[in-house]
Amino acid sequence: MSTYIKTSKVESAFCIQINRPEKKNALTAEMYSKIAEGIRCADADDSISAIILHGLEGCFTSGNDLAGFRNGPSPDRVYPHNIYIDALRHARKPVIAAVDGLCLGIGTIMLFHCDFVYAGPDTRFSLPFVNLGLSPEGGTSYILPHLIGYQKAAEIIMLGEPFGAELAERIGLVNGIVAVGDLMERASAVAAKLAAKNSEAIQAAKALLKRGMDDSVTTALARELDLFNERMATPEVRETIAGFFNKK
Repeated sequence: MSTYIKTSKVESAFCIQINRPEKKNALTAEMYSKIAEGIRCADADDSISAIILHGLEGCFTSGNDLAGFRNGPSPDRVYPHNIYIDALRHARKPVIAAVDGLCLGIGTIMLFHCDFVYAGPDTRFSLPFVNLGLSPEGGTSYILPHLIGYQKAAEIIMLGEPFGAELAERIGLVNGIVAVGDLMERASAVAAKLAAKNSEAIQAAKALLKRGMDDSVTTALARELDLFNERMATPEVRETIAGFFNKK
């Protein structure tokens, strides 16, 4: 699909790989667009039963490529990563994530919208909004407190410290911890189990599971975007992003 987004079909599973090792799989606008395109195409293909998202051994993604934030807030309040999250959260078919190594920022956020998540034992998750002077996005402000309770969510978001696969499994973000070499095999095995079931029943079950929180997530996304756009315009965020590139 592009230089950095690779797609393949393994039996009835559509695999989307983030493949930009020289930048630790940092995601650009084009990469978000290609992943969203892949999700929509797989969703419309009757031969596909599930979608598998994965990165590289040792790196799922280091998050947003901050070069895309150097121009400040978006005048039309549209960010490429939000378009991608929209495609992911509205996918009708099950989405399985196989995650290893770095899983920062948007890498962790996207997992909230997947149906199954399997992680390598050394995976490091992080939601570093406050460290960049930013506020939560991607539905995090609603989904995380409902997943793990307010206090634990406050700890993860306000302190912005990374956490490991064991905590991710304990709080329900991850279905299971799997040896790195077996991650794709586990994801494919789950996809095969789903393929053996009635596809309409699977999609109906997913729709019902999502429907209960869909309106709340939509409201949270709109509020988050307002605050995120405001924060992007602040001097401290501009300085933080400029400092990142000056340090490099």
